[in-house]
Amino acid sequence: MLKKALAIFCLMTTMSFAAWDYLPILPKSMGQVAVKTEYMSYDPFSALDIDAGVRYSPLNWLELSAMVPYRLFTSADSDIEAINEMADEMNGIGNSTVGLRFQFTETFGAFVDGYFPGNGNYTEDVFFLGFGVQHSSIFSSVIWATDIEFILGDAWRNRFIVIGDELHFLLGKFVPYIHFDIFYGMEETSSNAYSSDEGGGNGLLFALGFKASLTTSVVLELAVGFFGGDRFTSEYADDAPMVVDVGTMFFF
Repeated sequence: MLKKALAIFCLMTTMSFAAWDYLPILPKSMGQVAVKTEYMSYDPFSALDIDAGVRYSPLNWLELSAMVPYRLFTSADSDIEAINEMADEMNGIGNSTVGLRFQFTETFGAFVDGYFPGNGNYTEDVFFLGFGVQHSSIFSSVIWATDIEFILGDAWRNRFIVIGDELHFLLGKFVPYIHFDIFYGMEETSSNAYSSDEGGGNGLLFALGFKASLTTSVVLELAVGFFGGDRFTSEYADDAPMVVDVGTMFFF
């Protein structure tokens, strides 16, 4: 299905890795601003996003967050003219997020995120929710973080469960990490824009990245991720989806 191929490409925008939900919240009265540029490739599609986010902890057990994604451009190099025309219209503000995170113990927490309608053709035009739990095992040189998230939305595009793991290796000011997600989703057989009789609703994401502390308050981040599985395959795409993230984080 042509529309399913486009929906897969759009879906990648909401599946950022190394997210805030994987690690414990910031200490009380501490905050962070993040700006990230994200390049996505899913031959014949490509796109460039810029995301801006902020989080702040007013209490030892509570963190507030917000993030706004913006699609700068989408392009397609396909022999099917309909694909090229639809890709040209898939720009604008994405599904902005407002979130709450609760830290119950030093290593265990929970979170809820509200996704608001965007004004781009690649976004959902309804409000939907995500919620889950997070656990971190913190050792002297390694952090092992686990995250389970439930996304509640329409049956194909954003109703699924994500089980993810991250390993952070603490090497002074340089922190490489490994990220892995497994997606368990649903896929209807009715003929709507994001449904198809082909494939299933499951998939995976594998990513490698690193963070580098320039100062005590500025951190740079680079990561590359690869998607796979039935959820991220289509007869209209030649290669598996790939995402490259470059970001800067400022602590205050």
